Amino acid sequence: MTSLLSWVPRTTRLALKAKLLEARRVFVRALLSYDPPRLLACLRALGVQPGDSVMLHSAFGAHFGFRGTIDQLIDVFLDAVGPEGNLLMVSLPYRSSSLEYLRNLKVFDVRRTPSMMGLVSEMFRRRAGVLRSLHPTHPVLVAGPRAEWFVSGHEACLYPCGPGTPFEKLAAVDGKVVFFNVEFATFTFFHYLEHLVRPRMAFSLYTDEPFNVLVIDRSGESRTVTTFVFSPDAIRRRRFQVLEDELRRRKLIHHWRVGNTRLEAIRVRDAIACVNDMFDHGHYFYDVGGLPGAATSGAPAIGGQ
Repeated sequence: MTSLLSWVPRTTRLALKAKLLEARRVFVRALLSYDPPRLLACLRALGVQPGDSVMLHSAFGAHFGFRGTIDQLIDVFLDAVGPEGNLLMVSLPYRSSSLEYLRNLKVFDVRRTPSMMGLVSEMFRRRAGVLRSLHPTHPVLVAGPRAEWFVSGHEACLYPCGPGTPFEKLAAVDGKVVFFNVEFATFTFFHYLEHLVRPRMAFSLYTDEPFNVLVIDRSGESRTVTTFVFSPDAIRRRRFQVLEDELRRRKLIHHWRVGNTRLEAIRVRDAIACVNDMFDHGHYFYDVGGLPGAATSGAPAIGGQ
């Protein structure tokens, strides 16, 4: 098919592509679309309840079927957790690895540096009342009554997703992670799980030396944040699919469909218990080839952060 299309003039190919996309939009809107109340009902069926603290990973597009704007989508998730709950999103300011990002970074401005985690995350960042943690590699956005507690002190954490971070706090409040039209591999909480089993690893999870990073805080003041980043060796050894397969085997990832949208959710304490049990039984989600006392997994690796 590709070789046949190569003979078609580029303008014709672009016109055909535009017509196909429009046909897809019409089909989804007619047969696979849904409104905010229906999405809220699905979130309830998925286990999201008022008072929950939920970290959302998401992708937005007309072809998913949601009849509304990004702001209206965010409103649904805020309604799902209610006035006593908290909505969190990651707002990583890069698409490469944190090591590569910091090597080229001049300054991280918590007020202005955009999120590179999709349109929903960026629009959430710009919302009044949303707080962002002061960390240059893994800043977290939070709206809710405990937003200040979630984000406070992240700048003092040597490990971006470890002790004292919003990720540990999400576990402390028995939080959940929801995936809206994105793969489970976007599970940033994975890095907290890595840190938990770090003492059992025969290789270094982090770089040997930390980075001192210039940041600008909410008040516009310049400060320095010291942080370790994930080592190239750890990124290379990751086999996220091994963890995902085990979580699915244990039925810890719950899923639901609405329109053309796929929703998934996991309770973070379930993920923690699963990871600890896996390591207790010598079941690793890393390529440990060449290390003593462990077998090598050939599953593909998650992208490094």
